Amino acid sequence: MNKKLKHVFIFLIIASVIVIAVLLVKITSRVPENPTDYTGNTAGNLYNRGLFAEDDNYIYFANIADSYRLYRTTHDLTDTVRLNKDSVEYINPDASSTYLYYSRINYRQNTNGNTVFDLLDSGIYRFNLKNEGLSRLYTETCGMVLLGGNNLYYQTHGSDGNYDFYSLTVNENDAKARLITNDYILPANYQNGLLYYSGVTEDLGLYSMNPDTGSSSRFADVDCFRPIITDSGIFFLSLKYEYALFYLPHNSDTATSITNERVSSYNISKDGRTLFYQIDGGDNNRLCRYDITTGQETELLRGNFSNLNTVSDYLFFTDFEEATCYCYDISNSSLSQFMPTAE
Repeated sequence: MNKKLKHVFIFLIIASVIVIAVLLVKITSRVPENPTDYTGNTAGNLYNRGLFAEDDNYIYFANIADSYRLYRTTHDLTDTVRLNKDSVEYINPDASSTYLYYSRINYRQNTNGNTVFDLLDSGIYRFNLKNEGLSRLYTETCGMVLLGGNNLYYQTHGSDGNYDFYSLTVNENDAKARLITNDYILPANYQNGLLYYSGVTEDLGLYSMNPDTGSSSRFADVDCFRPIITDSGIFFLSLKYEYALFYLPHNSDTATSITNERVSSYNISKDGRTLFYQIDGGDNNRLCRYDITTGQETELLRGNFSNLNTVSDYLFFTDFEEATCYCYDISNSSLSQFMPTAE
């Protein structure tokens, strides 16, 4: 091989290596596609700040014992580690178990950041579970955040001080946030490409929305607050009956009451068989378990509790002051504190 051909050969090798390296970077940095009907967390959890979420591998959570910092644990709760130092809420894993999306709340009084700059920091972030890389997708404080399909749906304060409703595509480079509506909408229920929500601007009926077009239509004639849509029907709090919990089957126009007492927060188990709710506003405040099949209510704890999150076979919740997190094992009805420390 003469010297000229040798130089050409070396140049081609170097060029090939560069091209392969660039392609590898693009492939490894590409955000995987989610199914169009995928949801990153449940409506019941998101109404309770989305402090817990899960995929097939792990349970991800904001650790109350460590200033709401981001952790994960195995489904049997035996192997718990801290993922990063962010204080978080509204946790949403993607379908590939590659990324977590969450709202950073390092600025809050009860979340102690690591530096002055952390204390001032907020926004929506994407955390890479494979290499621990972190990307900031939105720079301001926000309300509820939901990963639905390949979009983040979230609330942010508008110029009038009220929450506006936005979407942001997660698998497009340099995607820009899109204002869907100035109406107050809680992005909790996402099914088959549609969002379901309780109306606030016009009335308190249940509406469905196509988030791509922003068009809405009335879905059910109920005065609902914080509805949870299931395969069989709709659970909701009724403002007409002072936040009592009701259920409306999909095949009926008549809702039935589950409790006639005021409910401040509620959630449903992953298998759809059990409701949990906090009775509030009287002399007998308590956390209850309700068997949907039998209609039997059982008192779990007397007092004031909040942040009811359900994953796998567990209900996680906190006392009203958020000083202690508890874990209720649905399978064996055992109750214990859940306050893991960093490893």
